[in-house]
Amino acid sequence: MASSKTRSRNRPARSSTGSPARTSPPKAQAQPGQAQSGQAQPSRARRQPVEVAPEPIRPGAPPPWLQIVTLVLALGGLGVSIYETWAHYNGSHLFACNGNGSENCTAVITSPQSMVFGVIPVAILGLAFYVFVVAIMTPWAWRMQRREVHLVRLASMTAGMGFVMYLIYAELYQIGSWCLYCTIVHIITFLLFCITVVSAAIWGIPASKKAP
Repeated sequence: MASSKTRSRNRPARSSTGSPARTSPPKAQAQPGQAQSGQAQPSRARRQPVEVAPEPIRPGAPPPWLQIVTLVLALGGLGVSIYETWAHYNGSHLFACNGNGSENCTAVITSPQSMVFGVIPVAILGLAFYVFVVAIMTPWAWRMQRREVHLVRLASMTAGMGFVMYLIYAELYQIGSWCLYCTIVHIITFLLFCITVVSAAIWGIPASKKAP
């Protein structure tokens, strides 16, 4: 009797249908730091600020401030050239430059070297040159994306600087005097030449447009 009771205790319990009852495994409890199934986890990602890339400088277009500087220098050279041309046809007397020493504007602008081929005054050439320089040094001309404009600017300033070197040689070794106003024009031409060359080296020259 005792053994039969023991066997009945060890047998699994049967359901009402007669089959052994199945016990489901205990559900795992969610940990405090874990999200339950079916619930959306909050997004921890934060939106990063969008960085706007600076607008690249277009080829052949230096900064606006540099364009204004070249225009101011060109206008200064034009003003001095106009004054020298006026003095050439009105007695060749320039203000504060009529000494008898090494600084003698009258001796310079009346010398044989002041005439090109003995016909064209150097002052007239300087005036015509700076009228052209003012046109090609305007911000509108700098922003033009035409290869021809940039090449003409570079070539004209190179030619102008070469002519300046000749005039300096003529003043120092042929005339024996130098002109204050001519020196101002020479310095302006040198600065414009340097800016033009550096601009072409840094910002480049626009490529030629190919025909479609």
